Amino acid sequence: MKEQTRPKTWPMRSSGEENRSLTAPNSKERKLFVYLTCLFIVTWYLQLGLRVGVLGAIRFEFILGAFLSVSALLTLLNEKRSTPLKGPIIFFFSVLAFYTLFSYDRSHSWETFFNRVIKFSMLAAFLAAFVRTEWALKMVIAAFLLAMLKMGQEGLIGWLTGGMVWENQGIPRLHGVTGLYRHPNSYSGMAVGCLPFIYYLYPTSNWWQKSLLIALLACALIIIVFTGSRTGYVATILLSIYFWREKLKVRRAKYLLVGIAVFVTAYALLPEAYTERLHSIITLEEAQGSSSETRIQILKDAVSVFISRPWGVGVSAFPSVRYEMFGRIQDTHNLYLELLTNMSVLGVLSFFVFVGTIVRQNKIIIARTNSPFVDAVAQAVIAFIYARLFLGLFGMDTYEIYWWFAAGLTMGMYRITSNHCKKDLDTTTKFSSIAQAALPRRGKES
Repeated sequence: MKEQTRPKTWPMRSSGEENRSLTAPNSKERKLFVYLTCLFIVTWYLQLGLRVGVLGAIRFEFILGAFLSVSALLTLLNEKRSTPLKGPIIFFFSVLAFYTLFSYDRSHSWETFFNRVIKFSMLAAFLAAFVRTEWALKMVIAAFLLAMLKMGQEGLIGWLTGGMVWENQGIPRLHGVTGLYRHPNSYSGMAVGCLPFIYYLYPTSNWWQKSLLIALLACALIIIVFTGSRTGYVATILLSIYFWREKLKVRRAKYLLVGIAVFVTAYALLPEAYTERLHSIITLEEAQGSSSETRIQILKDAVSVFISRPWGVGVSAFPSVRYEMFGRIQDTHNLYLELLTNMSVLGVLSFFVFVGTIVRQNKIIIARTNSPFVDAVAQAVIAFIYARLFLGLFGMDTYEIYWWFAAGLTMGMYRITSNHCKKDLDTTTKFSSIAQAALPRRGKES
C-alpha cells in the first residue's frame, strides 16, 4: 500500500516530542472511558461479580457494560470514517443473526446470540471507540495482562498447594478458580492466549515489566502442563513452531539448533503422567476414560448432521439436533465443525473473512507504525488469532470473546496509526506548500 512508504520530505520530530505524543494522554483523550474499559476487562476476566458479593449483588459488570455500550455506540455512530473491519463484522454478525432466527433450537440459539455474540462484541466496540492513542492502548494491554497475571498466580498457588488439582481422566489435572476457566481445557486455553503478548511485548519492556512478563510466562507454562489439556499441548506446540519459523528467517542454522534443543529439553522435563497424556493425542490410549473415542464419535456425528442438513442447524443448535438424531448430546468440541454444522459454508466463509481481515489489517499496521509498542501488539494480535485457531482444533470458540478482543485492538491501532499518518502527511503538505510558495519569490529576487 502507498501508506507504507514515507514521503521523502517526512517531517522529523525529536524523540522527546514523539514519546510525549505517543505515551501520554492528550487534551482530547477520553480518559474516563479508557479507565472504565480497563476496569471492565479486569471485571470480566476475573469475574469480580462472583468473587465480591457486593459487586454481584448490584450487578456491577452489567451496569458498567451497559454504560460503556451506550457510550461506545454513540461515539461510533458519530464517526465520519469507519475502519476496514466494519464490512467483515457486519457480514459475520448478519450470518449469526440469520442462523439465530432460522434455527432448529431457536430458544438456545437466542440465548447464545444475546449472551455471547451481542455482549462479547461490545468489547470490540469499547476498544474501537475509546482507544485512540498509544497511551490508551497501553492501559488496555496492562489491564488484560494484569487479569492474566492474577489468574496465573491462582494457578500457581493451586498447583503448589494441590487445592485446585484433582484427578480427571486418570491424571491429576489443574483447574481454574472461576467458573469461566474452571475446566482444564479452558484454563489451558487462557494460558496459551497469554504467550503471544509475552513473546512480542518482552523486547519493548523495561526491567520491571520484563520481570512481570517472566512471572506470567512461568505461571502460563505451569497451567499448560498441569491442566493436562491435549488441546493446550497441541496449540502450544503449533504456536511455538510459529514463533520458531519467524526466528529461522533471521538466522536459520542458529535457531534451528536452539529450537531442537528447547523441544528436546521441554519433552525430557515433562512429568511421566503428562508425557503419556501427550502421547495419547496420537495413540488414542488413555489412562482412564474414553475421551478420544468420544471425540471420534462426535466427529462422525457432526459429518452426518452436516450431510443431512447442509444448510446449517442454527447457532449452538448442534447438541439438540444430535440428540434428536443419535440420542447423544455433546457439542462438536471443534471450532471448524461448529461453524460448518451450525451455519454451513456461509458461516465458515463469514468467520474467515472476519479473522482474515483482522490478520491483514495488523500486518498493514506493522508496516506503517513507528512505535515499537504498537508494532509488538499488532504482532501479538496476529499470533493470538492463530493461537485461538489452533485451540479450535479441539475446542468450540466460535461464540467466545477472543475474536472481538482481537478485533477491538485492531480497530484501536488502526485509528492510532491513521491519526499519526494523517498528522505527518498534513505537516508534510504544509511544509511543501510553504517551499513551493517561496520558490517564485527567490527567482524574482535573483
